[in-house]
Amino acid sequence: MFTKKQLKAVGWKGTAPELAVLDLDGLSQRERSRALQAFQRLAPGGSIEVSARRELGRLFHDLRDRFGISFYWWPLERGPMVWRAQIAVPAPHTPLEVTSVMYADYKRLHRLWDEFERAVDLCLVDRLHCQFSDFSLGLRRHIDIEETVLLPMLELQMGWRRDEFGAAAHLEHRSMEAALRQFDQLRLMNDCASILQIFDQPIELMTLFERHYRDEAFLYIVMDRVFSRSEVKKLVAVLQEFEI
Repeated sequence: MFTKKQLKAVGWKGTAPELAVLDLDGLSQRERSRALQAFQRLAPGGSIEVSARRELGRLFHDLRDRFGISFYWWPLERGPMVWRAQIAVPAPHTPLEVTSVMYADYKRLHRLWDEFERAVDLCLVDRLHCQFSDFSLGLRRHIDIEETVLLPMLELQMGWRRDEFGAAAHLEHRSMEAALRQFDQLRLMNDCASILQIFDQPIELMTLFERHYRDEAFLYIVMDRVFSRSEVKKLVAVLQEFEI
């Protein structure tokens, strides 16, 4: 049987203020099947976090077999001690296209940053470490998706040259990565005074990301238009499983 905590996690319907966490290490094979059913019962827009002491690829492929590409999968931690991921149900009437997938990721990262800033304001050191770690991995993944999947595919489809197209995007990626590296020192800090000093520096990471997303959003729309519906579906599948 599920423990009380596990029952709450797998039965969560998106009303809890904190993201419910399901520890897969505590579940039998039969309970894993029930956990998949619980994900199916999540309300549109709802999400759950899963964690395990091993890679989560098996769970991802179980979800893919059952739900196709009708879910979001966002890695939060990739070992070596713990693997964590957030799984979400798309909002109602959301078409599964490049635009919607990248927008959902943008909104998720924005929420993580807001939670990180609140933790900094309250000097909740463990909390801010966790929130920034999740945000950092997510933003780097977002950049890698654009660098290695979206921009190259659009360049190939449209016959554009790298030096004529995407130059601004690549420069913005490097700027965001440089800002992330400045914040990486937070992982070594455990006192509020040192942490707050970082925020006295002129680092505008979220401002960079917001501006970048506004610049790139039209490219996602272009991809949804220039590729066929079947091609867009395959592309969404690639984005969904990117670095699972």
